[in-house]
Amino acid sequence: MKVNKSLLIGLILVLLMLSSTLIYFIQPILQAIFQPSLPEGNVVDFELDVSQKNLVLRQGKVLLEFFYGKACLDCQEKISFLDFLANQYKNQTFLEKINVNESIPRLNIIGFNVTQDKVYLDERYLVGNNITEGNVKDTLCDVMILPPLECAKI
Repeated sequence: MKVNKSLLIGLILVLLMLSSTLIYFIQPILQAIFQPSLPEGNVVDFELDVSQKNLVLRQGKVLLEFFYGKACLDCQEKISFLDFLANQYKNQTFLEKINVNESIPRLNIIGFNVTQDKVYLDERYLVGNNITEGNVKDTLCDVMILPPLECAKI
């Protein structure tokens, strides 16, 4: 049985058109099923995956990633004030406390820098002895979309 070439090409084009239409309607359902979710609260003892980090940032929050090792002497003090700040600004921050094999602690602060005509992602780093409550608060004030009144320094 010989099939006409134009009929075969027409069937392929119709199948392509139907499949793209079907994908258009299925895409929102798939996004709802595979939408990342965040753990309860805003403080975790592990590193979030990339989609969860993106979700934190899309919510307008500042992501605090604290990397520390077992050999760190003053890390419990740093963790205490980071926990306090994360709870104080619960709706604007998300803290990850990540135990790594490093002796010098590191704090990545990822938020947004708002200027007169643009908003862009801003990432700041504090390392070792620079991770103080004052430095962290100053940096948070710089990268929060809606900084608290304490940031006004009047």
